[in-house]
Amino acid sequence: MAQTSIITGQYVRIQQTAATVFQRLLAWVVDGIVISLTTLILASAANSLSPILSSDAEEFIAVCIVLVELLYPFYMETLNNGRSVGKMLMGIRVVCLDGTKPSLSAFFIRWVTLPIDMFLGLAFIIFTKNSQRIGDLGAGTAVVRRSSGKEPEMLKSLYYVSHNYRPTYPEANTLSMRQAATIEKVLFMERGLRRDAYMFRLASKLSAMLGLPMVADNERFLSTLYNDFQYYATKVV
Repeated sequence: MAQTSIITGQYVRIQQTAATVFQRLLAWVVDGIVISLTTLILASAANSLSPILSSDAEEFIAVCIVLVELLYPFYMETLNNGRSVGKMLMGIRVVCLDGTKPSLSAFFIRWVTLPIDMFLGLAFIIFTKNSQRIGDLGAGTAVVRRSSGKEPEMLKSLYYVSHNYRPTYPEANTLSMRQAATIEKVLFMERGLRRDAYMFRLASKLSAMLGLPMVADNERFLSTLYNDFQYYATKVV
């Protein structure tokens, strides 16, 4: 099973498992059913209203139905964090190879190459290293499986790599590499009471040290602090 390896700014390795061919095929089938049902409902509604609609109105509705069919993959993945209905049911989603959320242009590239991938996509998924179809190769994305259990907040979105990232805690700039490594180690601990206890103690200590108010969600606080540290550490002056 293909593994997508991500190296973050501080050389933290994150492994993501590529979605299987079976998962992606089932997701496509489910999405096809969703599109077909939506088209059927819209067409039936338009047909029932046809006696009171002008020919121009009927043509407009027909165009809208076609647009729904064509744009479904693009707007679903763009608005739903890389997941269509089929991908949600299969527990998979689209991410960039660095683990971040794809940009609008990346989603557009995946969408515009769909006609080609209908013929060649399966072969590319089977034989490419990260199980990427042509659209994924062009967009720099991959379809990965959702990890079992809740992921640490920092794994969901490494915000500091975003061009429009704005740090929450300027005080993170004063953290040392060792302190950042401690935050990282706690965030990646196996979930349980032990992790929760370490997280509370670390969040309390850092809040006092940096003069920051305590927050209810220790994981989010530490994740934000870690991302802010990464932002300052990797920022080009």
